[in-house]
Amino acid sequence: MAAGVNRAFGVIGLAALLGCAACTAVVDPDPLVQARNANQAHHVSERFERRPVVVDDPWGFETARMFFDASETLVVAEDTVEAQLRAASIAVVAHAPLLVYTPQTRERIVAEVQRLKTHTVLTVGDVAIAQTSGSIRVIRDPGGFDALGTMTTLRFDVDEVASPADAAGAVAGIDPTQPTWLRATWAEPVVMPNATARPFPIHSRRDADMAPVVVATAETSIPAVANARSFGARVTMVDEPDPTKSRDTLLALAGLAHAPLIALGNQFGSSEGLSERIMRAEVNY
Repeated sequence: MAAGVNRAFGVIGLAALLGCAACTAVVDPDPLVQARNANQAHHVSERFERRPVVVDDPWGFETARMFFDASETLVVAEDTVEAQLRAASIAVVAHAPLLVYTPQTRERIVAEVQRLKTHTVLTVGDVAIAQTSGSIRVIRDPGGFDALGTMTTLRFDVDEVASPADAAGAVAGIDPTQPTWLRATWAEPVVMPNATARPFPIHSRRDADMAPVVVATAETSIPAVANARSFGARVTMVDEPDPTKSRDTLLALAGLAHAPLIALGNQFGSSEGLSERIMRAEVNY
């Protein structure tokens, strides 16, 4: 009789224990809390501002200055998407800044070469920068697949980009550990006379995993995305620049209303306005 009672109490006790365990089961944290904690836990270098910064940078100069104090190498592309895609493919794997050439930006490029103390410039497409044999070496990209390996001594894959609208996202998605030629399906970059595949040095990433959160949209310029990636930063693509209108954008920016954040493109509005929209979106989540 006593044994039966003990067994009965044991079953009841076990049931109570299991019931109690079910009552205290861990519930998955709120996605906003998770996103905020992840964004705020990342250590960011002191070189970056401790607030959201919107960067409007169609030609690459602002992001080059933001991410690079100096660079022995520089990639310069003509003002076409196909040339910028190829240039970005090289710049990201070489950890070199990328600028876009137009007749109006030529003098700015010359000044940037001096600021960066650049020794080797690779031009992609119709770029009117003379080849020299002095202290600054200018290489003209001859195009094609084989030249990529010759210039970098790396083995490239090929990823075809179907539309200019996909260009920024394709650059953001490059795996820097696997060199990839983002090849435009609609056109090839112009090849300038006397273009020859010559060695283009490869350098290490600069950021040591201490870059801020960086976000972009499909409207962001290719050089802006490429310079962040060349530095070593990850770039998160969002479909909507306003966090009050998109849950995904809010989660990408959560907790960063008063913390380091770089938003690439004037579609994000002003820096102060973006900070306010992050706070408002979090309140209304």
